[in-house]
Amino acid sequence: MTKCFSSILVSSLFLFSFIAEAASREEIEESLRPKKYVLSIGINNFENSDWRDLRYAGKDAADVYQSFVGKPVGFDGGMLVTENALKKPVTKSEVWKAINRLDQSVRNEEDMVVVYLSTHGTVAYKEDGKIGRYIITSDTDPKNLRATAVDYDALMVAFSNIKSRKKVLILAFCHSGVGKSVLTPQMKRALASYKSAYFEEPIYERSEGSIILTASGWKEPALEDSNLKNDVYTHFLLKGLKEDQNRDGAVSITEAHTFASNMTYSYTKGRQRPSAIMELLGADPMIVSGKVNKDARASLYSLMGRFSNLLVSVDGKNLGAIEKGLVVPEGKVRLTIKDPSNKKILADRVVQFDAGREYSIANYLNPRLPNNLLVGSHSMAFAQDSIRQGYAPNTAHGVRLQYRLEEAVSIYDLALNLNYLPQITEDITVDSLNFTQTRTMASGSATLGGRSRVRWLSLNDKSLRTELKYGLGPSLLFVNREVREGAFDIPNTSTVVGGATALTGIDMILPYHLVKLSIDAELNTYKNFTDENESLLWAGSLSLSIGTFW
Repeated sequence: MTKCFSSILVSSLFLFSFIAEAASREEIEESLRPKKYVLSIGINNFENSDWRDLRYAGKDAADVYQSFVGKPVGFDGGMLVTENALKKPVTKSEVWKAINRLDQSVRNEEDMVVVYLSTHGTVAYKEDGKIGRYIITSDTDPKNLRATAVDYDALMVAFSNIKSRKKVLILAFCHSGVGKSVLTPQMKRALASYKSAYFEEPIYERSEGSIILTASGWKEPALEDSNLKNDVYTHFLLKGLKEDQNRDGAVSITEAHTFASNMTYSYTKGRQRPSAIMELLGADPMIVSGKVNKDARASLYSLMGRFSNLLVSVDGKNLGAIEKGLVVPEGKVRLTIKDPSNKKILADRVVQFDAGREYSIANYLNPRLPNNLLVGSHSMAFAQDSIRQGYAPNTAHGVRLQYRLEEAVSIYDLALNLNYLPQITEDITVDSLNFTQTRTMASGSATLGGRSRVRWLSLNDKSLRTELKYGLGPSLLFVNREVREGAFDIPNTSTVVGGATALTGIDMILPYHLVKLSIDAELNTYKNFTDENESLLWAGSLSLSIGTFW
């Protein structure tokens, strides 16, 4: 009986230990799983009568929150910040408290974050005398905007600093003076004197993987609609979260915005054109619902309405207008973008499309800077022991000049390299004979090759970009050799021979300063011009260069 009881006790303890260990493992796995959070803020009512109350901002925020935390999206959690949810006004302090709590909640770079904000926007002078944007809260005083409103630029900085690499900021307000925007009488008078735009559309330095969606263009209204009982853009964004437009089994924030943008533009008869800034050229889709199937293709989108009519060609094949997005072939291809109104080519460049990723067409409309000019040091040594012992024992050092034209031939770069290795004096012993020689060399090569970005050596803010490069092509080598001891019957010679060069290297690019640092390693082969038996000479070289591009 005692033995039976002991056996049962041991078995129970073992089973309990196994269950506890499994539960602990599940808890650990759950804690490490990337989470999805939504912060939704809507402000309807304002203490100062200069800001008219909004009808649907609070409802917009509540609808967005429920859409993300409910099925089928199913975010892990978040915060709803409205008068009804807080049971008190949504002040500037409450907005910053919510943003700070969100920042503290995000611990994993793979966490996804969605921040939605619906209220009034306005503009006012900042401390530096320039006009800036402000976000109105319930306690904002129009006579003291700097102290009582949320500074738009400060919000951008806080959003950028959130640890997540997958974050979306949705702004359902505007600064145009109409719609969900209010300007003070003083600001209206000041802006009336401006002959040009009073601020430019901003390009912020955001961390890689962030998307900023706006309900309207920077100078257009963001409209509420009594028939929709929502902000117009928000209404269609919520519908877009259920639209799998590319049929890959999932809905991304890009798909939802593209759907909402097209529907908003149509519904408002062109008065409101939602836009977006997507910092990353190519990113894994920010999936809000569903799961991408294994056959997902690369997609090209126009996140800004004004680009939606552009015509796209890949490797000479016309894919049509960008409109709702295009599926594009994977790999390194030549992308051509045209303006349909005048057939002008806006971009013609080599790009890399990867399966299952999303790309914004706006990122390819930036000016291309294909010309590179670099100068630096160059070192070269022959490889075979027989050549090193009797002909060129030392490594020669000199200078290098390189010109490279990116995408010169189809998808390939053309590089022209000139190297000069000044006179070097060497003591040589051959068959117990000693003599001294001087050797001068020069070489040149033309290589055709490509480049590939090295992400782990690049910075997220794009201030440093690193690329791996490669190339292959013909080369020439000039050698002048003078032997001081003529008694050994070794002639002085000047020789030019042909060969081939295989190049690989790393470019580190500082785009904001137009500076490029380059490390090149080459393997060269030339026709043998010595008395040794080898038919080919092999040589290795290393170059360190610095230059610019335009």
